[in-house]
Amino acid sequence: MGRHGAPLLLLLLLLLVVVILMGLGARAQRGHARQGPPGVRELPTVRIPSQGIVVGREVLVTRTQRVIQYLGIPYAQPPTKELRFAAPVTRPLPTWSGLRNASTFGPSCPQLTNRHKLHERLYLRLLPTDQANPNFNEDCLFLNIYVPDSNRPPEGWPVMVWFHGGDFNTGTPAIWDASVFVTKQKVLVVTIAYRLNILGFFTTTDSESPGNYGMLDQIAALDWVKDHIELFDGSSTNIIIYGHSAGAISVGLHMMSPLSKGKFSKAIAMSGDPINSVRTPQDEMPIVDQVVDKFGCYRKTSDLMQCLRNVDIDILIRETADIETWGPIVDAETNNSTEGAFLPRHPREVELDDIYAVPFVTGFTSNEQALAYIETIGSENVDGRLPINQFERMIREESNAAVIAPDENSTCELRPELVSEAVLFFYRPHPLSRDQKLLRDRYLDLQTEKNYAAGLMQFAAKISSHPSRVQAFVYRFDYRARTQAVTRDVPEWAGVPHMFELPFVWGLPYGMSTNIQWNTADKKMADTMMGMLSGFARTGNPSIGGIKWEPYMERTPGILIIERNIDMNVAGAVDYKALAFWNDYYPILLEAATNNCCNVTNSAGDFEFGDKIIIALSIDLLRRLIERRFV
Repeated sequence: MGRHGAPLLLLLLLLLVVVILMGLGARAQRGHARQGPPGVRELPTVRIPSQGIVVGREVLVTRTQRVIQYLGIPYAQPPTKELRFAAPVTRPLPTWSGLRNASTFGPSCPQLTNRHKLHERLYLRLLPTDQANPNFNEDCLFLNIYVPDSNRPPEGWPVMVWFHGGDFNTGTPAIWDASVFVTKQKVLVVTIAYRLNILGFFTTTDSESPGNYGMLDQIAALDWVKDHIELFDGSSTNIIIYGHSAGAISVGLHMMSPLSKGKFSKAIAMSGDPINSVRTPQDEMPIVDQVVDKFGCYRKTSDLMQCLRNVDIDILIRETADIETWGPIVDAETNNSTEGAFLPRHPREVELDDIYAVPFVTGFTSNEQALAYIETIGSENVDGRLPINQFERMIREESNAAVIAPDENSTCELRPELVSEAVLFFYRPHPLSRDQKLLRDRYLDLQTEKNYAAGLMQFAAKISSHPSRVQAFVYRFDYRARTQAVTRDVPEWAGVPHMFELPFVWGLPYGMSTNIQWNTADKKMADTMMGMLSGFARTGNPSIGGIKWEPYMERTPGILIIERNIDMNVAGAVDYKALAFWNDYYPILLEAATNNCCNVTNSAGDFEFGDKIIIALSIDLLRRLIERRFV
């Protein structure tokens, strides 16, 4: 090389660096990187103006299709130290210098890992054995974005934001890999972590710790998506929230919260009842006493909160793990006003005009609580037989537990037998049978109808009758997987339990990193479920191909029964009488059983209430009323 060669080579190298940097800047402004020079794939990179630059990764889903993943993006400041038991802080958002590696999940929110329920364990065994384990850390407010590796449509990709389940006690977005769904259906999916258990839902029942922090985390994540998702080729005007179990409860509550209005345009709630899954500050008072006793804190709230913020996180989670009632509360009282409250009123009292009605899909499986029942009775009872004395005892205990004095100083006489005898009358076989398999099935019918179907369909009816004239769609998932790995250890009589629709919603039959040989019929069902949900995300209507899914109306309650053959309103498939019992009659029973007060007078103003009391006081008359109305 001559004496002019070295300077010339250096100049060329500098020009090359400038070109690369200019290209990087251009790509960062418009979204993730596309195809580079022939045969070269460049790392997907996005500049988030308020935070910094993230570098994601491309993942092969099939031999020819990829998905672009941006994992572990912080959407709020770490909820640690003084921000423990506080609303998420998003102004300012976390920032970083240089390139942020977005190819791995952020930590999951703290929880005990040995408390998985049977339905969770059965689902986890279907996932790849090399599933990422992000560990746990109090700094956990991260989200993950899955983008189709295709040319974006002019309006941007529909954006589906997933709230995971886990009874508000456990769960992580790391097990919900949207790669197959995104690649096949061409939608963008965001999964988020939110605070759980005591960290997400502890309240002192006053403004020192108002509660609902996990729900406020979800709102903060929705704000981040609304403000930034266009950088990732998503549509900020077509955001769909969806979730399962606790995630479905979250979806319904966002539709009733004034803080969530306008942050999404459609909603999907699977197997989670938002109407009957919310507690009150009064319900939480005994929990506060338990926490005070466990950690030796002073009950005065400011001292209590400082005490709890100083407890080691592992000890805090371990010592409160036996409290399983964590979850959303009505927080107008704890905020001292309805302004700023996530849920100013109980869902049963929310007025129609206060609901943020958007196109809505909801549903449940045909035997939601079968696996929980199996855990209760033990594996040695392979047929799940239920003797009549045990059948009656279980129903009485559950019904009596729902009858709680409205005030701890109340002088009212509780009458729990009013509730338990009515529920027994409705679910006891007629004519009376001692068939233990029949009694098992009737008990499981009660669990699905009371805890899932009744509330979800009541909420769907509210949405469909809203003045905005949006449509609601309801399904029941009856399809039992044909793949032996799914149903192994699940007896035939258990049917289709909780979570058994999720392998099809997430496209597990098409996963590459698995040794499971999926049945062809299961792959077809996955195509159907993914197609209906993505179709709804795009258009607001989940009908696809030859499946015409009719809207649910209170007077014409159409339900799509999803089995090998998918049909609307299969004769006798749904017991609407049972749903009416739980939605219309059961609340009257509870009121009568808890407000049976000796100082109630039968004045003109008290006639309606007193009339309910008089009716409820007679078990025989109550039975005749039920029989006349429902039989």
